[in-house]
Amino acid sequence: MKQYRRMALAVEVLFTPDGRLLPRRLEFGGETYEIERVLSHKRFCPQVVACIAPIEFLVLIGGAHKKIYYEPDTGCWFSIKETE
Repeated sequence: MKQYRRMALAVEVLFTPDGRLLPRRLEFGGETYEIERVLSHKRFCPQVVACIAPIEFLVLIGGAHKKIYYEPDTGCWFSIKETE
């Protein structure tokens, strides 16, 4: 049975004059990763972890598509990792 866990992220974000959030880089496991591009964003609550109405960002990091989430109510950023 697949299990998932929430992984906390430190994210550097640009707030635009029109109120949008643009994540620019993230830190995880002592490493810093540049976010090359935000491909999409939408309100989406993944059912596999506990969360409060997050915004899902599909981003490009090192040429790979990654999903990161932001919870406006808590101010927390996270990703989801599959565990055994």
